[in-house]
Amino acid sequence: MTPENLLAFPPDADRAGFLDSRMHRELSASLAHLAEACAEAHHPAATPLAEAARLLQNQRVGPEAFARYFLIGTALLEGREAEVEADAVALLADVRAGRAPFRVSPRGGAGELDGLMDRQMGEEAACFAPVAPETAATFATLLDTGLDLLCAGLPALHAEITTITHHVVAATAPDDATMQFDGASHYQFWGLLLLNPRFHTTRLAIAEVLAHESAHSLLFGLTIDDPLVLNAEGALFASPLRADPRPMDGIYHATFVSARMAWAMEGLAASGLLSPEEHQQALAAARSDRANFHAGNGVIEAHGLLSPTGETILRNARNWIAA
Repeated sequence: MTPENLLAFPPDADRAGFLDSRMHRELSASLAHLAEACAEAHHPAATPLAEAARLLQNQRVGPEAFARYFLIGTALLEGREAEVEADAVALLADVRAGRAPFRVSPRGGAGELDGLMDRQMGEEAACFAPVAPETAATFATLLDTGLDLLCAGLPALHAEITTITHHVVAATAPDDATMQFDGASHYQFWGLLLLNPRFHTTRLAIAEVLAHESAHSLLFGLTIDDPLVLNAEGALFASPLRADPRPMDGIYHATFVSARMAWAMEGLAASGLLSPEEHQQALAAARSDRANFHAGNGVIEAHGLLSPTGETILRNARNWIAA
């Protein structure tokens, strides 16, 4: 895939497949490297890690395997070798099982993902509280209606979302939380989205949040070699999209995602598939998304230090907004 196509703004099914394949190739190569290091140290994790790396050359996996890789790598870097073997064996089991079909699970009933989130996210995992199984089941039905709308109206975006995303975990904020979340994704859990059923109660709202969160995942897939921004990690800036100051990478993500949401809402508004009420809601959402893009872009123009990749991606988003 050419750099021009790779960093283009509109959704592209072929690019999504390319990124998903590349993420798996990178996981395989990294596991092979860890296996070699473990073998040199006569560590028992070497064998399962090497076998997982081999199988990944022709296998697709869920977010569990990606999360375990990061846990294993961190443990090795921090000298906690005793913890590695169990995770290596579990990772191999994840790889052998392969990627399950698209599904929706409740937080608290998402199997090993619940524990992996707790371990990998630390205190942040408490922001994602469990929901009842029946809540997740109802949300899964609604999610299908949003996906069906995208499939009919914006097939390229639908293909991008379903190529990259394979597991949605329904969660909510704790009862005593001062802030709520509507959706989240994490670069160490490739293929996973966290969505809050309280905030997405119509098929149009589902379509918009999928456009939102999948755009974060797209940026994760585009930046495995090159960051988006070069600002210092500890530097925080006033964010027009959040109440709290944010690192420039977070502001960049929110800005790009706003353009993608506007693209989706305007595309659906023009599709002829919406009711009159939905049509007006989509146009109103797009206006808000465009305003958010301009606000975020202003902060980036004033303070952002962009990598070549970040500059190209944002330039293409700006060109679409200006067209």
